[in-house]
Amino acid sequence: MENKKEEILGCDFEIRGKVPKEAFELFAVAQAKTLGLRGFITQVSEEKFKGRLEGEGKVIDAFKKLVLAAAEYVQAIKEFIIKNLKVIQEYTYKTFEIKVEQK
Repeated sequence: MENKKEEILGCDFEIRGKVPKEAFELFAVAQAKTLGLRGFITQVSEEKFKGRLEGEGKVIDAFKKLVLAAAEYVQAIKEFIIKNLKVIQEYTYKTFEIKVEQK
C-alpha cells in the first residue's frame, strides 16, 4: 500500500473588513496554529489584512471557513480572498505569526 503524503500548498490571502487589529490578528494566529498552518498575517490598511498560508489544502480551506464563521458574529469581515494557490515542495515558514508592516 502506497503511503500518499498530502501535498503542501502555499497561497497568499487578503481579508477585507473593519475589524479590531490586535484582536483579529491574535484570533487568526490562534486558529492557524491550532490547524497547523504556517505563514503570516499583516495589516496593510485600515480595512485590509494580507498574508501567506502554507499547509494542506483542506487545512487552508478550514482556516477560511473559521474566519468566515467568525465574520457572521463580528459582521465586519467583508471578504476573504485566496490568491496564487499552488503546490510547494517545502514550508518556508516555521510557524504562523503576525508580521509588522514596515512603513
